[in-house]
Amino acid sequence: MIMKSLPLILFFLFTFFSFNPLFSLASKPSYKDHCGSIIPETPPTIKLKSNSFPLSDKNTGDYIGGDSIINVDVSWNKFSLYFPPRNTYATSHPHIFKIAATISFRSTIDDSHFQRGYLTFKLDGFWSQSSGNVCMVGKSKGVSKKGDSLNLDVVFKLNNVFNSSNITSLISGSLESLSSEKGDEKNHYFEPISLMMFSKANYNYSLDSKEVENEFSFDSDDDEEGLSLNFDSMSFCSYPLSRAIKRLQLEYTDECNSSKNCAIISGSSSDQLPSQISLKAIECSPHAKKHRIRVLVEFSNSVDYYWNRHNQSFKTKTKLIGEGWWDEKKNMLCLVLCHFTGKSTSTSSSLDGTRVGDCSIRLRLRFPSIWSIENTSSVDGQIWSNKSDSDQNYFKMITFKNDYDDYLGVGGQDLKYEYSQLEKVKQSCSTQKVVENKGESYPDAYSYDMRFDMSVRESKKKVAWGSSSPLFVDDQYQSSSFVSFSRSEFDTGILNNINGGLFNISYKISLSAMSSSPFDKNSLFNMSYYYSVKILAEGVYDSRDGTLCMVGCRDLVSNNGTSTTATTKHSLDCDILMKFQFPSLDTKGKSHIKGSIESTRQKSDPLYFNQLEVSAVAYYIQEARRNVCRLDIEVIMALVSTTLACVFIGLQLHHVKRNPNVLPFISIFMMSILTLGHMIPLVLNFEALLARNPNDKAFVLGYVEKWLEVNEISVRLITMVAFLLQFRLLYITWSSRKTNESGNNLWIAEKKASYVTFPLYAAGLLIALLLKLKKDRDSVTSAYHGYQQHDSSWENIKSYGGLVLDGFLVPQVILNLFSNMNENVLSFSFYFGTTFVRLLPHAYDLYRTHNYADEDSNSYYYADPSQDFYSTSWDIFIPLVGIVFAIIIYLQQRFGAQCVLPLKFKGSKGYAKVPESEGEVETTNL
Repeated sequence: MIMKSLPLILFFLFTFFSFNPLFSLASKPSYKDHCGSIIPETPPTIKLKSNSFPLSDKNTGDYIGGDSIINVDVSWNKFSLYFPPRNTYATSHPHIFKIAATISFRSTIDDSHFQRGYLTFKLDGFWSQSSGNVCMVGKSKGVSKKGDSLNLDVVFKLNNVFNSSNITSLISGSLESLSSEKGDEKNHYFEPISLMMFSKANYNYSLDSKEVENEFSFDSDDDEEGLSLNFDSMSFCSYPLSRAIKRLQLEYTDECNSSKNCAIISGSSSDQLPSQISLKAIECSPHAKKHRIRVLVEFSNSVDYYWNRHNQSFKTKTKLIGEGWWDEKKNMLCLVLCHFTGKSTSTSSSLDGTRVGDCSIRLRLRFPSIWSIENTSSVDGQIWSNKSDSDQNYFKMITFKNDYDDYLGVGGQDLKYEYSQLEKVKQSCSTQKVVENKGESYPDAYSYDMRFDMSVRESKKKVAWGSSSPLFVDDQYQSSSFVSFSRSEFDTGILNNINGGLFNISYKISLSAMSSSPFDKNSLFNMSYYYSVKILAEGVYDSRDGTLCMVGCRDLVSNNGTSTTATTKHSLDCDILMKFQFPSLDTKGKSHIKGSIESTRQKSDPLYFNQLEVSAVAYYIQEARRNVCRLDIEVIMALVSTTLACVFIGLQLHHVKRNPNVLPFISIFMMSILTLGHMIPLVLNFEALLARNPNDKAFVLGYVEKWLEVNEISVRLITMVAFLLQFRLLYITWSSRKTNESGNNLWIAEKKASYVTFPLYAAGLLIALLLKLKKDRDSVTSAYHGYQQHDSSWENIKSYGGLVLDGFLVPQVILNLFSNMNENVLSFSFYFGTTFVRLLPHAYDLYRTHNYADEDSNSYYYADPSQDFYSTSWDIFIPLVGIVFAIIIYLQQRFGAQCVLPLKFKGSKGYAKVPESEGEVETTNL
C-alpha cells in the first residue's frame, strides 16, 4: 500500500518545496539582477580553510534609517555583522570571493520585549578584493517593532573593504528593500538603512610622528603627576582604556562665552557648547615598543548614562575619530583626533560619503595620582587645536575631568591624598579630653562602619536623603576593593596607639532633596542643581569617642544649574563645617549617628545656608556578623520546628489509623486552623521555592546569603510536606463524619462549638489589636508615625493569626464539652508536641531579645514579630495558656470531657463509640 502511494507522496513533497516560499530556490532574490553590475557572479571553486575576508568573524557598526521596521526610539543604533569563518570560497576569478553573512539589528533594550524588533538577515554574495566592494542578497527572519512577522527580500552593499586600512578607512554601505513602495509589496518595503563600520584589517597607525609627539609636551608637565599603568599586572588594553570613559565634564575658560572661539565640533549653535566628552576604544594594540589605541570621541549636551543609548541616529557631526599612544615616561594617553567630513555630517539621512579629514585636534589624558579636596577627579586632561588662532577651525584649549563618583579603578593602591584643611578643622572643632577606660569601643576608621546613609532635616522638617563614604583614611584609598572589612583587633590597636586614636580622613557626601518644591532662600537646596548637592570634606576622626569633625567644600559649578552648557572653571565654597557622632559598638538595639552640616559664613553672605541636622542608623559590621549568626540559628530552628510538626502530624495519622473510631470526634475547626497555618506561608512565599528576591532581606555578609537561601527553600519544602499531611488528616476527619451514623449529632455539636469559638476569637482579635496598637503608638517616633500606622492593620491581623495558631486546641476543648467525648481522640504526641512547636518561637524570642539588637521585620527567618505577638509579656503569657489547654485535653481524654467543669454544669448526654459489629448507637454518660 505504501509503495503504491510512494509516487503520490513524492509528487506532493516536490510540489510543496517548489512553491513554498521558505524553501524554494526560485523564491530567493536573484543575485544577478541586483548585484551583477557591481560584482559579476562567479562560480566558486574551493572552500577556503581560513577566512580570507578582511572583516573578522564578528563585527559591529552604526546605522541610520529603518524606522518602519526597527524601533529607533529605544535602539542602540548598532548592528552586528557575522561572517561564518568557513563559508568563504575562492572563485574562478583571482580577486573575487564568494561569502555568506548574517546581519542583525536589535531594536530594543527592554528584556521583556527582547524579540520585538529583532531582525536577522541571511545573506549570500561576493567580495571583490580589487575594488573593495561587497554585494549580497538575502531574506529576513524576525519580528518588527509592531510585533509582526517579517519576510523581507534585501540587497546588502559595502564599500571600501580592503585587506589593509588606516585612519581614513571607513566602511560604508546600505541595506535596501527589494520590494516596491507601491502596490501589493508595500507591506514588505522599508526605506534604505545606511551603514558605517570601522575597518580593523591590518590597521596602520600613521599619526604618531615625532613632530606630533612634541605637541603634547607642556611647561607644567613637571608639576603634574599621573598614575602609571603597571603592564606586568595590568594590560594597557584592559579596563578602563578598552572600555568607554564616559561623561567627562568639559571646563571652558571665561573667554568661551559662545562657540565662536571654543567650538570643538562643527555645527554647534552660537549660544551652546557641549558640556561632556566621552571616549570609547575601537581597537587596542599593546605592542612591546609602543602601546597604541584607536578611539571614537563623542560630545554631548546632557547626561547620558549609556553609550549611544536613546539616540535617534548616529550623528557624525558630534563625533571625532582618532588614534593615539600611551606615553610611559609622562604617564598619559596622547590622541590625535580627526573630524568626519561629507554630507552625513550635515544630514542624518545617510552615512554614505562619510570621510575622515582635518586631523588637527589633540587630546591628552591622565589618571591623577594625588587627590585633594579641590580635585578628586580620577581622570583629567586637555583638548586643543594645533591650528593658528586665525584659522576658522581653531579653538582655545579646554580642560576636562570626571566626577569623583565615577572612579575608574586605576592604581588605587598608588593614590595619595593631600590634606589642606586640617588647620581649619583644628580651629573649628573643639577638642575634649577623652575619658580613658570607659569600656566603650567605636568604629575602626578603616572599616565599612564609616559609611552611612542619612536623613537630612532643615528647621525640624525632613528635606533630603544622603549618602556618605570615606575617600581616604590617612593615605589609604577607601574603595570597596581596598576597604578593610576584617581588620583584626590587634591591627586596630596598633593603629590607635600610633595615631593616638586620631585619623585624618576625607569624605564624599551626596545629598538629594526629597521634593522639588520651592525652598527657603537660605536653603542649601535652593542653590543646588537639580536639587542635588555634592560635598567633599576632610577632617579628623577620633576612634576613642567616635567623633568626626570635617571642613567641607561644595562645587558651585555643579550646583548653579545655569542653562548655558559651557561650564566655566569651577569654584568652591569651603566654608562648611560638618560634625558627626558615631554610637558605641557596644550599644544594643538600634543606634543612630547624629550630626550637623552648617555654613560658617555670615547670614548676609549669598552663599550662606541654614543649618542641616543629620541622622543615620548605624548598622555596624560587628553587629552584622552577630546577626548572621542569629540568622543561622533561626533557619536551623525553623528546619527543626517544621520537621517536628511533620513528625507529630504523622503520629496522629498513625493514631487514627489504629483507632478509626476517634476520627469523627476530631474538631474540623481545629484541623482547618492547622491546615491554613501551613498553607498560608506557602501561598505568601511561594516564590521562595524557585528564587528569592534579594531585596526582601537585610544586608548579610559574604556568601552567607546563599546558604540562607538554600535553607529557606528547604524550610518551604518541609512546610509543604507538613501541609499535605495536615490536609490528609483534615480530609479523613471530614469523610468520617459522613459515614458515621451519629455524624449528624456531631455536626450539631461542631456547630454549637463554633457559636462559642467565633465570638471568642472576635473578642480576642479586638483586644489584641487594641493592645498592639497602643504598643506601636508608644514605640514609634514622630518621624515615622504616619508610615507605621499605615501598615499596622495588616501586620496586626497577621500577628493575631499567629495567636490563633498558638491556641489551636481551643476548638477541640469546646467540641469535647458539647459532644461529652470520652475517647482518646488526639494522641499525646500530637497535642503536646504541636503545642511545643507553637510555643518554641516564644521561648526563642525571649533569648533573642536579651542577646541581639532589634532589627526590621524583614530580617527575621523565625519568630517573625509580624506573624505573631512577641514581647516579654506575650512570650510568657502565650506559652502558659498553651500548656494549660494541652493539660485540659489530657484531663478530658482521661477523665471525660466535662471533668474540667464545675459539678452543676456537667451534662448528661454524650457520644461514644461501641464495637463496630453492634453499630453506632447513642449512649448516656452519667
